[in-house]
Amino acid sequence: MISASTNLSNLVREAGYQLIHIDQLRTNRWLIVAESAEGRVLVLAQQRPLISASDVQDLAERLRLSQVPIGYLLAMGGRFSPEAQRTAAELRRPRIVLCGKIPSVDQAVAVAHLFETI
Repeated sequence: MISASTNLSNLVREAGYQLIHIDQLRTNRWLIVAESAEGRVLVLAQQRPLISASDVQDLAERLRLSQVPIGYLLAMGGRFSPEAQRTAAELRRPRIVLCGKIPSVDQAVAVAHLFETI
């Protein structure tokens, strides 16, 4: 059986990022630091049925402290609560993307340019 950390490492690389660091914060929660030509990105991966607004706020705080402009909140086998979706939509900086898989580097660049025009 492949460990979740190994699986996440592979997902990051498959999306086109260079893995810098991965920390298992809890049994079902990992913080990933990755990099591309566009810069650094944080991924907070959660493996549980429901991701809440407090998870979005936690990632936002981590982004502010690390001064990384974009983060992905990855739901592994779960979904986002309506409150989590609202909280992510209300935050303009730092930019948080809710996702079920890590967006490729190309998708991240397109999203970044979209937000620059707003």
